[in-house]
Amino acid sequence: MSYSSFDSLDELAAGLPFRLDDAPAVNAAYTRWRATGDLQERSVVQLWTYCYIRRYFLVKFVQESSWSAIDLDVLIDIAFRKMEMRESQVREPSRYASWVSVVCKNTFRNYLRARRQQISFDGAPMGTSVSETPNNYREYGAQQQMLVGAIDRLPPHLRSCVRLRFLGGLSYAEIARRTDRSLPTIRSFIYKAVKRLRMDEELLKNLE
Repeated sequence: MSYSSFDSLDELAAGLPFRLDDAPAVNAAYTRWRATGDLQERSVVQLWTYCYIRRYFLVKFVQESSWSAIDLDVLIDIAFRKMEMRESQVREPSRYASWVSVVCKNTFRNYLRARRQQISFDGAPMGTSVSETPNNYREYGAQQQMLVGAIDRLPPHLRSCVRLRFLGGLSYAEIARRTDRSLPTIRSFIYKAVKRLRMDEELLKNLE
């Protein structure tokens, strides 16, 4: 199994004193920081915030074939900067984790709206609509596993390319170089893999 963006995320999250999905612990750390100004608590909150944001958009990244690694980096940066600017303005400290989830959702929705106003190079739609109902942030740990599982169900020749593209964030050219295949072959493999992922019943059921 190749080193992936999810592996890198797991390494970062390992530095937290609690699980990434432990909302009460996140909220408690944020509340303590707001009450005491303790820099160590702030550091923990910032690390959790970055890890959560990164995971949120990694999950979205795998679902959307038209995105590039640049899209992913831009979304993570936008959302994290919003949090940095407003980190001391949360009115209900005990709901910090949910607030971060809503910021991610709104950032994603606004980004898709901006993309829909652009014209793609092949004339295809540049994104899909997003539900107005905020998703509970606890869902994304399970979704991550479902996506990785769906990739594992792909045929071996497609699986390796998809891991490099969607989990590793590599360009088509870099994947071609690493796998010793032609660029048109890589594009074909990725296209076929995305079609299979979008037809994976287990994946679709759990991402609704």
